[in-house]
Amino acid sequence: MIKRLRLMTFPMLMLLFVSCFFIMAHSSPFTYGDVDGNGKIDSTDYVIMRRYVLGVIDSFQYEYAERAADVNGDNMIDSTDCVLMRRYLLGIITEFPVATQPTPSPTPVPSGNITYTLVRAANPTQDQLDAYTRIESAMDTAVSYYNTYTTITKELRVLYEPSVQTADANINGTMRFGSNRSYMNHIIAMHEIAHTVGVGTSSAWRNIIVDGVYTGTHATEELRAITGDRNAVLKGDRQHFWPYGLNYVSEVKSEQDLINHCRIVNAMKKDGI
Repeated sequence: MIKRLRLMTFPMLMLLFVSCFFIMAHSSPFTYGDVDGNGKIDSTDYVIMRRYVLGVIDSFQYEYAERAADVNGDNMIDSTDCVLMRRYLLGIITEFPVATQPTPSPTPVPSGNITYTLVRAANPTQDQLDAYTRIESAMDTAVSYYNTYTTITKELRVLYEPSVQTADANINGTMRFGSNRSYMNHIIAMHEIAHTVGVGTSSAWRNIIVDGVYTGTHATEELRAITGDRNAVLKGDRQHFWPYGLNYVSEVKSEQDLINHCRIVNAMKKDGI
């Protein structure tokens, strides 16, 4: 009986060990303020952070130092972080601002299913061939972002129409690019994809924008998770929204702006646009 009991419990103990290891391995790999990665927050961390801010050093030895040093969660390491670290070490504060920020929504598992067909002329001119190449490149990138960061399904029909002044799109899935090459890029393509899934084009849109403010719960909460501002609101008009609406190419400062656009549009779909 004893041998049988040992044989039965050993696999269970191993499973428990593996489970505990899995949890430990997937816990947060760093602690805010622990810039040197030694497991504690002290004056050494403050000195390293200050040297970095002053430009004495331009990198850290600890692999998670850049994230650990951003104690106010604004994606920058500057004098504000140094002040907060000093206040923490003096006991004036007991936690960093980043600890009180809402946890951003996790990046969705790639599960979008947006596809497109580029309509081509039977005997294309050089102008058309050039346009097709540019549009296809723009669409491939735009669709890749949507399929990675949203769960939206849509079939698109894309055309090159030189008479179109810029680019436009309809909720029926039709997208058109005009002859102006400056609009044949992935940022504009992503903006137009948003129109095909309901932004400014669905019957629900006119009801969800009230006095210039987007009132949908899901997208509003997504914006607040992205910005860390519990009072943040999306603005909108009859056709567009902002921030992260990609209404102008100049709006995009980093790849994160494109990801945030996808997150907002994905949440808007949950709001019923």
